[in-house]
Formats: sequence, C-alpha cells, structure tokens
Amino acid sequence: MIKDIRFMKENYVKEVLKFIPVKRKIFEIGAGYGNFTVELAKISEHVRAFEINEDLYQILLKKISGLNNVTIIKGDAFEYVPDLDEIVFSDLPFSKSKEFLLWIAKNDIKEIYAVVQSEFYEKLTSKPGTKSYTGVSVIFNVLFNAKKLLDIPSEAYIPQPHVHASFFVAKRIKNCKMDEQSLTEIINYMSKRNSTSRNFSQKKIFQLSPEEVLRDIGLQPC
Repeated sequence: MIKDIRFMKENYVKEVLKFIPVKRKIFEIGAGYGNFTVELAKISEHVRAFEINEDLYQILLKKISGLNNVTIIKGDAFEYVPDLDEIVFSDLPFSKSKEFLLWIAKNDIKEIYAVVQSEFYEKLTSKPGTKSYTGVSVIFNVLFNAKKLLDIPSEAYIPQPHVHASFFVAKRIKNCKMDEQSLTEIINYMSKRNSTSRNFSQKKIFQLSPEEVLRDIGLQPC
C-alpha cells in the first residue's frame, strides 16, 4: 500500500454512487486506486480522471483497460479547468481540502460532489457568529449552496483514519469567480475574527454575513 493513500470500501462506494447523476461527464480529482473511477464509468457518459502519483497512475491504467469512456491523466487536477458540462467528483486526502476549496472558487465550476473531513464540511457551511465560521465559510457561502448527502464513518476507509467524513453536493449560486488576491484577503481578514468590523461598528468580524465581509474588505459581492 502506498503511504498516505486511503481508499473507500466497496459497500460505501456504492452508497456514494447512488447520489451521482447518471449519463453525465465527470471530472474526477485524485482517482487513487480507481475504486470510484471504474464504478463512475458504469453510470457516466465519460470520466476524465486525474492522478498525480506515478504508481497509482499505472494501477489505474490497468484497471480501466477495456473501458472506452474513461480518460486517465497523470498530473495535478488543480492545474486544469473542468469543461462547463463536467461534474466535479472528489475523494481527495483530507489534507487537500482547503486547496480544493480555493480551486473551485477560482474556476467556473457549476456542480460538485465531494467527500471531505466532517470538521471541514462544518467549516464550509458554518453561519456567522459561530465558532467554526472562518474565511473558508465566507468564500463557500458566497459562491455555493450545499447539501450533505451522507455521513461516512472512519471504518469506511482502508487504512482507517481517526476522523469521520461527509459526502456533499454543492451547486454554484452565482456565475462569478474569485481571484487569488481576493481569496487571500478574505482568509486574512477573517483570521482577525474578534476585531471590530470596519463598516459595521456594532459587530465583530465573525458576526458579519459573507456579503458584509466582502463590503468590509472592499470587494464587490458577486
């Protein structure tokens, strides 16, 4: 087994797949051992799967042999942009979650199905005034509506992590993107969460709505 790589057990893969729309094009990030790739190919028009690890890439090539609706690309998916008609699917290592968020924020991605650590999903969907409300909450809530589809226990993975996961769908609210500078400004501003707002003097920063945070920084809401 390759170090730091985990994969989901077959019975949980099947539960996740129940929520994936059929006959669509899939942009799969971090295909790993291909346990999702092969199954996605059965229900999708086409799967474009990315894997950066050379050993896993070679395993994937063998696994998809004979499947004519799968394209495997060796490389970093974050250096690519999905086609407008592609759904993004991700079961990345949990350490990549923040990088994943920044990537979907910068690109015009309409629909996402992803597995993340449960704690990170809580941050993504947190509301103003809560302890877990951070810069990633602001970015995500400005751009996306999300719905949790499954709670995934730690025993769903081999090797078993020490945390649970959440599988969710997110759909873009507005047709807009954020550049690198804007994302950095939001995260840095929210790190001062207990300071007083610049423009809303009766509120602390962590009490501001996502739109109010953007106004405080001087960014135009989408």
